[in-house]
Amino acid sequence: MSRLRSTINLAPVAYHLARIRRRERLGHAEQLRLQSLLLRGLVRHAYDNVPHYRRVLTPALVGGLRTAHDLAGFPVLDRVDLHNASAGGELLASGFTAGNTRAATTSGSSGIPITIRNSERDLGYLRATYLQDILTSGLRPTDRIAYFRVNPFLRHPLERLGVLRNFHIPTGRPLDEQVAAFLSARPTFLVGFPNVISSIVEELQRRGIRYQGVRTVLFGGERLTPTARAHLLAYFGAAHREVYASVEVFTIARTCPEGTMHLRSADLVVEVEHADGTVSVEDGEGDILVTRLHSEAMPLIRYRLGDRVRISPNDCPCGVARTPILREVVGRDQDRISGADGRRYYGDFITYAVQDFPEVNRMQLIQRRPGAIEVLVVLTEGARLGVPADIERAVRRKAPGLDVAVRQVREITPEANGKIKIVKVLAPSGAPSADTPSTEKGHVADV
Repeated sequence: MSRLRSTINLAPVAYHLARIRRRERLGHAEQLRLQSLLLRGLVRHAYDNVPHYRRVLTPALVGGLRTAHDLAGFPVLDRVDLHNASAGGELLASGFTAGNTRAATTSGSSGIPITIRNSERDLGYLRATYLQDILTSGLRPTDRIAYFRVNPFLRHPLERLGVLRNFHIPTGRPLDEQVAAFLSARPTFLVGFPNVISSIVEELQRRGIRYQGVRTVLFGGERLTPTARAHLLAYFGAAHREVYASVEVFTIARTCPEGTMHLRSADLVVEVEHADGTVSVEDGEGDILVTRLHSEAMPLIRYRLGDRVRISPNDCPCGVARTPILREVVGRDQDRISGADGRRYYGDFITYAVQDFPEVNRMQLIQRRPGAIEVLVVLTEGARLGVPADIERAVRRKAPGLDVAVRQVREITPEANGKIKIVKVLAPSGAPSADTPSTEKGHVADV
């Protein structure tokens, strides 16, 4: 097995990038043919080399696999299962250890942290995927890229020549340090959680600083209210794109020039598990299951990411991406609201009722006990006094069975990874529920 490097090796990145770009130009049917080929190879590798899959799969399942539709008979890998199996080394393939793989760990800010291990070959593909994300978003070789994230990352040799220079904005540090890092970097291309970037914009404005160098903002990891998004982009005078990604499975979907979020069918399998227990491939609304097709060190087959999504066939006029469309990430499994009668449901229909108010800059729904929610809102400057009461009435109309309280605040405290949880369900102790692990969305740290 190859040893890990202390700097990014550009040769495999360039090789994989060329393959990714070529595949993404294929028609959807051809991408699915390639997907099936890669899927069969991945499953065979997992069964032959990974203790966990040797235990849970059978020769009949492995031998009968032809396309992604055949995965319906395979077991699902939950986050708790992943945490337990990876801790015991059961998900590492033969020949891979902590010494020849690099760990990527989610923040675990609301539950159990997840650690994924990637080989040097896995990392080459990962880096190429993320490079393609920013290239398709309009990146230029001379851009100065600011990554808003907790951890720093490896450098690459072209930075010495002034090409694709990367700058770390440490989101785990106080706001003053983040602003100082931002101004020192003089970035032209931003990548990160939108609420983190929005906080820096607000602080720059408070100081009377007009920063005009940013051309493009690539959002990922959380939702921003329409008011805050428009304010951020207007401040920079920048265009924007968006990715849907996770530490565990790389980039799942990205926006095209039309702003439509397309699945990456040639590099992963996306299934949708519906409320009635049935499963469809790349279609419908339900819990998302993802199989990452390029993963030799720690294969993840039918991994339940914890998000509820809505996917539909491609009707985008862009002519660039040809895959189905991720219409919406409806909500996270651990962010389901509990009613007084014990029912649990996704709170997104409430959050959209809140963000429909143009005065709402940031928001957060907190549930401390079943049947009750507290809505925190940060309002725009000069918002009328009656907005909180209007929001409360709107939420009560959407959720008449809930005890609703709306509270205007000056700021909303982000999680340890710098992002703001839109829906936050707390245990009676005031901490996030321990049986609801979370996935940090966005680009992987330490790549």
